[in-house]
Amino acid sequence: MIGEGATLEELLAERIASEAARIAEERIRSMFEFTEFDPDEVHGFMDSREAAAFLGLPYASFKEIAPGLPRHAAIMPARFRYLRRELLAWARER
Repeated sequence: MIGEGATLEELLAERIASEAARIAEERIRSMFEFTEFDPDEVHGFMDSREAAAFLGLPYASFKEIAPGLPRHAAIMPARFRYLRRELLAWARER
């Protein structure tokens, strides 16, 4: 902080320094804005083995409950893909 007997140069230097600090803080905050990402947007679909691991189930147990899970048809017939948010919602309902 500048005292009462400060020179014009000192006042100007203080003003420039505080403005530079404000601008730097503003830019840093804008660079690191936090947004919530949907895990499915980041990771995409899971196959049945990944979904079993995600739910913490052995694959054999997962295959037994798979018909009752929310799932999406894959390109190949008889194969399905799973979304994390849907599996989490299913798990919460149980």
